[in-house]
Amino acid sequence: MFNVTPADALRALKKFKRLAKQDLLASEFTSEPEFWRGQAEARRATYDTLMGLVEEEGVEAAHRFAVDEHAALPLPGSEEDTAAVKGKRQALQMFFAILGVGSEGKEQRPAAGASDEKVSLEATS
Repeated sequence: MFNVTPADALRALKKFKRLAKQDLLASEFTSEPEFWRGQAEARRATYDTLMGLVEEEGVEAAHRFAVDEHAALPLPGSEEDTAAVKGKRQALQMFFAILGVGSEGKEQRPAAGASDEKVSLEATS
C-alpha cells in the first residue's frame, strides 16, 4: 500500500527522533521550558512507538496505529490540547508525511478535475 520501505521509514523516524532530542535539550532556553520539554518528550515517545511497530509488524500496522491514535486526540485548541498532545499530534503528522498521506493518515489524491497530463509551457507563434 505504501511506497516507503520499512528501512526508509525507520531511517526517517530516527532522524525525527534526533530532532526531538535536540528540541528537548534546547527547551530549557525557551520562555516556556515545561511546555517545550513536554512537547519534545511526547514526540520522542511517539517516534519510539512507531519505530517499534515498523520493526515488528511493518509500515501498514504502524500506519493503522497512527490513524487510530490521531483520531483519538482532542481537538486542537481545546482544554485537553496539552503540550504532550501537541507533541504527539506533530509526531503522527510527520509520520503521515513520511508515508505520503494526509495529516489524518488518508492517502492524498489529486483534487477533482486535476489531470495527470503534462502541460506545455512553450509559447506558440
